Amino acid sequence: MENHFGKGLMAGMRAAQADSAKNVAHFCTDYKRGFVLGFSHRMFEKTGDRQLSAWEAGILTRRYGLDRDMVMDFFKENQSSTILRYFLAGYRLEG
Repeated sequence: MENHFGKGLMAGMRAAQADSAKNVAHFCTDYKRGFVLGFSHRMFEKTGDRQLSAWEAGILTRRYGLDRDMVMDFFKENQSSTILRYFLAGYRLEG
């Protein structure tokens, strides 16, 4: 993947832990959004817990200063309101 989103996605899927907001401040929005989604996908693969991965994505979305709705759209695909609630709970927690 040669775009910023793709690079962030791959980095998130390889990351053992998420960085602080300070450490990712120099990355563009597309990279950070890709990282959040890649990291939460990896978390789901490791734990099998979609709610936990959505919650973590919400936390990282707020921490990295991303647009909530742009990231949340990725969690709307499976039509589960529970997953969206966990995402929003994580988003509110960080603030």
